[in-house]
Amino acid sequence: MGSNTGMWTLAQRETSRFMRVWQQTIIPPIITSTLFILVFGYSLGNKINDMGGVGYIEFIIPGLLMMGVIMSAYMNTSSSLFISKFQKNIQEILISPLSYWQIISALTMAAVLRGVLVGIGILIISFIFANITVVNIFVLIYFIVMVSTIFAFAGIATALWATSFDKMNVFATFIITPFTYLGGVFFSIKMLPPFWQNIAKFNPILYMVDGFRYGFLGTSDINIWYSVLLVFVLVVVFGWLCVYLFRIGYRLRD
Repeated sequence: MGSNTGMWTLAQRETSRFMRVWQQTIIPPIITSTLFILVFGYSLGNKINDMGGVGYIEFIIPGLLMMGVIMSAYMNTSSSLFISKFQKNIQEILISPLSYWQIISALTMAAVLRGVLVGIGILIISFIFANITVVNIFVLIYFIVMVSTIFAFAGIATALWATSFDKMNVFATFIITPFTYLGGVFFSIKMLPPFWQNIAKFNPILYMVDGFRYGFLGTSDINIWYSVLLVFVLVVVFGWLCVYLFRIGYRLRD
């Protein structure tokens, strides 16, 4: 009971950390997504009649929402844990009665909440520009929570690996960002030649965006069950990786 209380206390502390500066943690991704909607939605949208029977703005909004969720969840855990390492505050957490899994869970819960808040903000703004409908609310909830969890875990693993702020940003700059842009946010993979469609299917973010879009539009480029299964597997794999890194003490005291 006591350790569970400690886990919730740590989760509340992490939540308070990003909510104290909500102007820097919540608002910027919402503004960025709004600019993407204005620039791509109206400039390209006027040239593209529809994407699989829906307007171009309605098509890109789920992807932009997912992009904001991914980056917010990742940045929350990666920055928090790295700063704790840098300032040596992590020792206080490590000597607490919390298990490694409880520490990871607390960090992840705060990251998921930040991702959800950003997603809600982008969705509210999207109603101004498009006629947004929700076909399957359960699919939306599943993907927004599970994808936030995946990238919260990824943020923890990256923060443990990184020895400087520059190295911590490598994963976001050279992996998350390009994979997200190539993950079907702004286009349907059906627009690509067959060869590149097959290449695109090796991008896991494609399945996340496509599955999330299914919750809004009811259509997807890839079988929805493939996306559901892949996301679940990635949660298990990244969760195990984080526990393993904590257990062996990987760079926890660097």
